[in-house]
Amino acid sequence: MDTRGSENKPSVLISHASGSQFVRNAVRSLAEHEMLAEFWTSIAWNADSRWNSVLPAKVRTELCRRAFPEAPAGKIKTVPWREMVRLATRSTPLWPLLSSGERPFSVIGISRHFDGCVARGLKKLRPNVAYANEGCAVQTFREAKKRGVIAVYELPSSYWYWEHKLYAEDARRSPEFADLLASQTESATNLEQKDEELSLADYVFVPSEHVRRTLAGVVPDERICVISYGAPPIRHRTLTRSDPNQKLKVLFAGTLVQRKGIGYLLKAIEMLGPQAELTLLGSRVAANRHVDAACKRWRWYKTLPHGRVLDLMAQSDVLVLPSLSDGWGLVVTEALACGLPVIVTPNAGVSQIVRDGHDGYVVPICRADAIAERLEALHRDREMLAEMSRQAQVTAAENSWENYRDNWAGAVRGLAWH
Repeated sequence: MDTRGSENKPSVLISHASGSQFVRNAVRSLAEHEMLAEFWTSIAWNADSRWNSVLPAKVRTELCRRAFPEAPAGKIKTVPWREMVRLATRSTPLWPLLSSGERPFSVIGISRHFDGCVARGLKKLRPNVAYANEGCAVQTFREAKKRGVIAVYELPSSYWYWEHKLYAEDARRSPEFADLLASQTESATNLEQKDEELSLADYVFVPSEHVRRTLAGVVPDERICVISYGAPPIRHRTLTRSDPNQKLKVLFAGTLVQRKGIGYLLKAIEMLGPQAELTLLGSRVAANRHVDAACKRWRWYKTLPHGRVLDLMAQSDVLVLPSLSDGWGLVVTEALACGLPVIVTPNAGVSQIVRDGHDGYVVPICRADAIAERLEALHRDREMLAEMSRQAQVTAAENSWENYRDNWAGAVRGLAWH
């Protein structure tokens, strides 16, 4: 079946095994602009299913996250059974046997199987464009090359080799947090697959100039398209407190790992002493005496429903995400939409929309002293903090998901007929 679109409306097959926020908006963009041929994912749950009334609450919540109202039901294709096994074996003795590492029901194993199914679907569909994501694209793109289909690759994070070098440097710089750096145990086969995906892609979509920089010398610049992710709708916020005698309420939201700069934030909080109090929101992935002590000393939430996360942002004064490497940092745009000033690094892709000194600060990576200096300034000057809060929402409004969808559709349309 050949589903090639018209001159102004190319047909696009888009795939993602789980369905992140940016993929949902990409799918919605294609549907809104009448360019969606098919959307492939692992599980697409019917939020109105009768099963929802009998399923355990935890299972129901997990499955409802896999509902995709963004796409017409007739254009959704699923490959569910391996992902269902993975979810079912989580936290059971079967997990190490079936779902760990690169086993058949692991994330990597599922991705490879899913990629093969999408490739077979592409062979039948013959769209103008095939859009796929890191780890789920090599078979799809091989088939696209045979069929004359344009291959578009989404790389939401930094290039793996660049990250490996950065983490090795940070392990030497801050050995007390080295156990919280990403494990560099991915197989050579998996890393080679990622590189083949990049080489097969006609175009690489990235969310930030930071990710583009990590691809220098790997992907020609003319094949890279930067399309910034969006911010959610503005949320009402009461005026920030103006009393400098109150402690500055600092929020960290993200996995408690060194990639997110957790070690540098904890050092900065120590430097501030009694001027600030910290709230940590995110799971611990490994034992670390500094992080473990911080979780006992400060308020710590392993996880919260999304509504409670927004409430927590509304109760805080500033979000700090001093990432060593982040393709974007969606939590930052959520914070801005809540009127929460932010402190980020240039290696958080979202830094490109942060106006230093207006809605937050951009500080160098690995610099606890720079974080502490900015926090102290916000603590001393509550009028500046209140103005930054107002400006944060201006920035969020200027960088909405609606803008992303329009930019995304325009980019795909332009590439398809280039």
